[in-house]
Amino acid sequence: MAGRDVIGLVLLFSVGLFTNLSTAAESLILVRDGRPASLIVTNGRPSLGQQIAAAELQEHLRIMSGATLPIVKESDLPADSSQTLILIGQGNLTSKVHGVVTKHLEPETFIVRTSANALILAGEDGGNSRDQRTGTLWAVYDFLQDQLGCRWIWPGETGRYVPRRETIRVSDLNVVETPQIKVRSIRLLAQDKHRVGYEKEGLGRWLDLGKTYDQISEDERVWTRRMRMGRSFRLSYGHAFTDWWETYHRSDPDVFAMQPDGKRRPRKTKQPDFVKMCVSNPRLWELQLDPLEKAAAKGSRGLWLNACENDGSGGFCVCSRCRAWDATPNARLDALPQVEDGSEIDGPEIDRVLPESLSDRYGRWFNELAVRAKAADPEARLVAYAYGRYRAPPTKLQHIEPNVWIGYIGFNAYPRPEAYRKMSTEEWFGWSRLGSTVFLRSNSLFYLGEGAPYVASQQVAEDLRFQIDNGLRATDYDALQGYWAATGPTYYVLARMLWDTQADVDRLLDEFYESFGPMKQVVKEYYDGWETRTVALGNNEKFFQLKRAERIRAYPLIYSQSLLDGAAAVLARGTPLLASATEAQRERFENVRLGLEHARLMVAALEDGKTSTGPAGEKLMQFRRRIADRNVLNVYWTISKEMRYRVFD
Repeated sequence: MAGRDVIGLVLLFSVGLFTNLSTAAESLILVRDGRPASLIVTNGRPSLGQQIAAAELQEHLRIMSGATLPIVKESDLPADSSQTLILIGQGNLTSKVHGVVTKHLEPETFIVRTSANALILAGEDGGNSRDQRTGTLWAVYDFLQDQLGCRWIWPGETGRYVPRRETIRVSDLNVVETPQIKVRSIRLLAQDKHRVGYEKEGLGRWLDLGKTYDQISEDERVWTRRMRMGRSFRLSYGHAFTDWWETYHRSDPDVFAMQPDGKRRPRKTKQPDFVKMCVSNPRLWELQLDPLEKAAAKGSRGLWLNACENDGSGGFCVCSRCRAWDATPNARLDALPQVEDGSEIDGPEIDRVLPESLSDRYGRWFNELAVRAKAADPEARLVAYAYGRYRAPPTKLQHIEPNVWIGYIGFNAYPRPEAYRKMSTEEWFGWSRLGSTVFLRSNSLFYLGEGAPYVASQQVAEDLRFQIDNGLRATDYDALQGYWAATGPTYYVLARMLWDTQADVDRLLDEFYESFGPMKQVVKEYYDGWETRTVALGNNEKFFQLKRAERIRAYPLIYSQSLLDGAAAVLARGTPLLASATEAQRERFENVRLGLEHARLMVAALEDGKTSTGPAGEKLMQFRRRIADRNVLNVYWTISKEMRYRVFD
């Protein structure tokens, strides 16, 4: 059972489709006394996902027992083989001998089942080369996690916990799971596209953007895969008009927002990718719908129309037609608790000639497009944002078309006061009641700390539980900053709950802490203390109103020396326990200690307002280089962010 070292028990999670049927198979021995007692078997042409599944199973069983199980194709099996078979993915043996057919399962559904002399780990692996689903891989990870007790508390080897046993035995199993959340996405910040940006910023002067970066990048990808981030279908969106000014400003200038001076243009000439649209203009709709209508005419179905307005909180259209679509009286966002959500990126000024909430005009635009898209393709859906000036639900509009998916950019603040939580839930309900499908496109992880201990596991879990209970179908968190030693428990709880939607948060935290062996209680006390402190910050009005750069500069006040000394004293109680810990447990504990040391050095460097100047700044930089490959924190993103907020030169 997850969280305990028990073999052959099924964890009863409600994750959509679930069955647990008894079987008559006797217990199967996969490894006996550290020697292989089974074979890992794939079909003759395993997909990439199935190949990874076989390799991951082989690797984890080897770490667990010391035995390396052979991987063979079913066509290469000897006819008289009497060994236990671990069947990976759909194949002739899976279907013809054991009656398991995955082809018609719901997307990403997997089966973990024992049968006569076989353990079946198979799932729905449909899709195409661009969108290959990996139900079989999820079956392997579920088996390793829920049956064998493996954990991946953060990326890399220090985050991988594999319990040791020389004999691996599996009792009756019949597990079928389908994800309730169909798109489970957490954006990363150490991938190839980010390296390009880091190179432009000059990070190569201080950090290795070669081998070390490659390792951190791969570690992150593997961790999200093991936590079963994935999707049952492609949900494509993003700010839809970033290149439209360059493309259309000469041929179709009227599709762009009119500014108070009467000109149709970007609010800031140097930010054409933030130009807003004249959403009431039928010509804009024609241009948007043209590619969809052409594809539908050729027979394509299930098409998506991206209607996500460009980023920023300014430059919206002031033409009389758009203004006529606004609600009167209009709900004022400034009467509600505010939080930094990214929409301020094009400047703090507000278009004072407009009402603050523009949700009614945007809701009507979504409807106009959705009706026309459905006329071309009855299965068409539209995806749009509820963000910034149009985050709150409309107040005049009576409905949103049922084929509209709204990416709600809310629940952005952790820690958060109760008033902010209440506002977020009411806005979620507001869009949902009007008829749209609401999914979570949150910037919360982007603002979850700055590199010092910052824990909000209970609040994050509470909000995710609300969303799950109220129709959550997809998530897109922007973005995982990689503060593993500072915020690790929160990351772990969030990632686990995206698949195991009914998991108890305290049990998940127990999984996290158990990986530290004899230091479990010490580490729990350490992070519990930081969570208490973090939540208290959310109820501090002065802290909640600080902009991000101001928060970073305030760290010497927020993280006082007495507070850091108290946290260090807690960890010091773990030192005598290290002698009875495994090497892996000691390395995990060391990462936690290094996370606290980073906070101490960062605070010292910020005493003069910068993290890069003076002896304290140099000491911090040397430390960051030393820990860069340990997954203590993403030092690349940390420095890049500090440059952005002018605390690093």
